[in-house]
Amino acid sequence: MTAIDITTELETYKKQGCNLLMPSTHIAGLSEFHQPIIETVTLSIDPNMGDVYAHDDANASDEKGNVNQGKKWRPTKQALMKLSVCAGVIWSPTESRRTDNGASREYIAYRAVGGIKKADGQPVFFSAEYDLDFEVMAEELRTLYEGKAKWLKKGKGKDERKATDEEKKEYVDYCVNRDLLQKRKNKLKLCEAGAMNRVLRMLLGLKQTYTTAELAKPFVMARIVFRPDFSDAAVRKQFVDASIKAMTGIYGPQALDQEIRQSKPIDITTLPPDDDNGHDDETKQPEGETKQANCETKQADPIPFDKIPKDQQNTIIENLIKVTGYNIKGYYERCGVTTVDQIVDKARTGLYEHLQSLPKTNLEQVPY
Repeated sequence: MTAIDITTELETYKKQGCNLLMPSTHIAGLSEFHQPIIETVTLSIDPNMGDVYAHDDANASDEKGNVNQGKKWRPTKQALMKLSVCAGVIWSPTESRRTDNGASREYIAYRAVGGIKKADGQPVFFSAEYDLDFEVMAEELRTLYEGKAKWLKKGKGKDERKATDEEKKEYVDYCVNRDLLQKRKNKLKLCEAGAMNRVLRMLLGLKQTYTTAELAKPFVMARIVFRPDFSDAAVRKQFVDASIKAMTGIYGPQALDQEIRQSKPIDITTLPPDDDNGHDDETKQPEGETKQANCETKQADPIPFDKIPKDQQNTIIENLIKVTGYNIKGYYERCGVTTVDQIVDKARTGLYEHLQSLPKTNLEQVPY
């Protein structure tokens, strides 16, 4: 997909009323190694699904079952994480944290730091803080419910009457305590979600609330991804080199086998015996001497490692440890031993085969 194609597609989403998670629909100046892609996420308006919670007191549907398109919802932390993944937001694991000292039960503050990578790979970060002061919140809730208590009534039908001052006070105290308890129980989640919501609003242009009609349409985000041409041999070579460097950076150079060096094959085909043609009698070896020479140059088959005496096996392994620089202490810890002699026979043979496969870099340390 080219920049022109994705711009056209974004304009189509915009005309359909979709929620665009970006301030602009125009993308230009991309290199040949970058490609734009589009991702979409749809949030559920069912509070039981955990994506949203109600912002106002309006019902989600009327008595006839018709959905209230004007009811407003706020996205939860679960929904924010979905949108951040869709947009490719990077959250700092060290800077996103609680900023208060935790000494007060009445106050909590949280800071979130997130960013998006630009087309050139450079990240752009924003930070925001969110706090909860329960003393102030209690006053706000009390003022809210005292205003509602003015119209409080008790009873039904003919017995309906205005609530007394004592009943109004009980109603206000109950509602304030109920809301405060719920917010105290989830104070860290509320602060974290509030801070992340502020960062996402700055990065992606999110609103604080969405109506039911708006949530019915998907959230659309265009991202720039690095996608080189792997049909190019030079690009493939650079990719393989980068993968090898990443592997050695994590597991160390011993994780890779020794580099295979190309060389011409050696011809070991047995030559046929020479005849008397073209040879002088002085250069022709007697038959007995030829057999003796062949016997002297013939080498015996190597003895398998597991057939060698145990003391010699230990010496061979100790020499291989020196020339390869192998971390034998870590191996001892995993096996629960302290010396080579304590390793069981099967494990000793496996260790020998592994050491044989490693590159020999410290040959001068082996006593010959």
